[in-house]
Amino acid sequence: MITKRNAGKLALTAVCALAWLQLNSNAAAAEISGVKLPDQVTVEGKRLKLNGTGLRQATILKINVYAAGLYLENRSSDGETIANSDQPKSIEMVFMREVSAKQMAEAFQDGFEKNCVSDCAKLKPEITKLQGLMKDMKKGETMTYHFRADGVEVMIRGQKAGSIGDKAFSHQLIRCWIGKNPPNTGLKEGLLGEKKS
Repeated sequence: MITKRNAGKLALTAVCALAWLQLNSNAAAAEISGVKLPDQVTVEGKRLKLNGTGLRQATILKINVYAAGLYLENRSSDGETIANSDQPKSIEMVFMREVSAKQMAEAFQDGFEKNCVSDCAKLKPEITKLQGLMKDMKKGETMTYHFRADGVEVMIRGQKAGSIGDKAFSHQLIRCWIGKNPPNTGLKEGLLGEKKS
């Protein structure tokens, strides 16, 4: 016989179980090459959904450098539409090998030069500021970029490293991953949800 007290306990247990399931499904909804990425993140109070995942690979040997996830309010496979949008966006990177701050700085310089489409000379000082925030990264460590209407917030190992630039810089920087000349095609295709990982 279910008493009022037992019914209350059952309801509480059900709520707790549901919350646990949601928490755990959110914590590790996607996996790429053994790296788990959350299915959503929060930026500026808005919940962003995982749009796609990709691998940054280096050299002709296709060495995995990091796994990344792109988070958007509304899923899209159009890189230019995403880059030009004022809606908050986020890219989360989980490193799969050691990468030096110098290597990261050089990668951003290269990515910016190959993908910038406007205000490039004006935005160069912002790339220099970004390069100054870079740290040596170890396997398993994270680096996150929140693209906002007022610039880019950089998170390293879960801690805020700094905020850089303005809306124009935010629109340009994300092109380093999803612009016309990404570090590798598979990374862009994965982030845009065009490639099954």
